[in-house]
Amino acid sequence: MKFFFLFPALFLFSCSNTNSVESKNDSSNSDSVKATTVLSDWHSLTDSWCESLNLKNASIMRSFYADSVLYYGDKIAGADIVKRQQEYFNNNPDYHQKIVEYLGEEQQPEGNWRVRITKRVTASGKTEDYPASIIFGKRNGIWKIISESDDITDLKKGTSQVVHYAPETVTVEGLLEENTGFGKNTSGGDAKSDNKETYYGFWISKPLDIIATDDQIKSGTITEKNVDHIQLTGNEKELQKLLNKKVLVVGTLYHQKGEHQFTKVLLEVKSASLSN
Repeated sequence: MKFFFLFPALFLFSCSNTNSVESKNDSSNSDSVKATTVLSDWHSLTDSWCESLNLKNASIMRSFYADSVLYYGDKIAGADIVKRQQEYFNNNPDYHQKIVEYLGEEQQPEGNWRVRITKRVTASGKTEDYPASIIFGKRNGIWKIISESDDITDLKKGTSQVVHYAPETVTVEGLLEENTGFGKNTSGGDAKSDNKETYYGFWISKPLDIIATDDQIKSGTITEKNVDHIQLTGNEKELQKLLNKKVLVVGTLYHQKGEHQFTKVLLEVKSASLSN
């Protein structure tokens, strides 16, 4: 794995799909060799992200984040993260962040890397330490932050919202995206090209526990817990206007039951509007 940094003007990074660490991960080399290599690279990348915040330069900060990020429990656009950060900096001109300890690194099943740190943050004349975590995922061959949070926020966000399937009407908040799914392959061709479909995916700010009634269970609908991503159906023209924005959606939930449905739970939209 190789990361390239230009200090202090730029904090851009790059990684080849055939980099050295990934090759080691697929080989029979010892765990100690792999850990030593990864520690150095992830520390460098995380340190550079930290310094980008201290510089308070929007374009540099934006280069570290993916197009959509799970940011302190909310799924939002990377550009909106920078806006939030700049507003915070404006309200706290003495802001400064320092990483005082690296607590560990771990590769997740899908190939992303989670870096756990203790960060020391100064703002409004106060300095406090926070256990935090950053998750890096590869986007177009480049490692980007796809999740950022701290332990305190994770504990507060841990409780799911309990709701029910239709006919109950629910109100949920989250980030609206256009996602790609693959329909049933009936052509005999390449499913990844011939059967590609787009749908409106919704990353929910607070996970849902969707409880099925006894009658619904008898008919095959099951309870789903800790749901944070659903498909929206309904007025596509209205949803199109709200893409890549934080949205408040009102509607009814139903379980996946047929073709062109790409998440376990879907929501039939009655109304959708920008969230404050």
